[in-house]
Amino acid sequence: MIAAIRPLLPLLWRVAVALLGTFATLGLCALAGLLIPVPIPIALGLAAGVLWWLFHVGIARAEPLYTPELDLETGYILPDAQDMRVRRLEDLIHGAQPNRRMTSRGLARVLGDIADERARDPNAPPLSSGLRRLIADARHPDPQSHPVGPIDRRALHRYLRELADGEERDR
Repeated sequence: MIAAIRPLLPLLWRVAVALLGTFATLGLCALAGLLIPVPIPIALGLAAGVLWWLFHVGIARAEPLYTPELDLETGYILPDAQDMRVRRLEDLIHGAQPNRRMTSRGLARVLGDIADERARDPNAPPLSSGLRRLIADARHPDPQSHPVGPIDRRALHRYLRELADGEERDR
């Protein structure tokens, strides 16, 4: 029982001293002929004791928030993101969110740009007929006569693996 009260002893001691001061003030006021209603000074005495205790003990402050420094160095970028072709492709695929616009034609054109850069390598294997037809349809000036169908995830992965065939041996 005493162990449970021990942390409260400083508070109780300060409140008791403040209340004794309040009763002494009430007694002096009564001797002077000034009658003050008792509840108000008691409430003020209790508040004074608690404030005295808070100033003595202090209020536990929250730990300061730690925010890491902003790293402005470009060395943290993954090696794939340093390639402009990959960044363009990521930008187009990121545009597939509902509030943005992405067309299969735009994605096929980027795949065509990657295929053009890949074609500079004499050791690169030839592209599949499906990918060549997709790129040709995307580059055709009349989109009505050569529509580009939707590119699903499986087809996109197949095209990307096909375009990366020659790239993997460099790394």
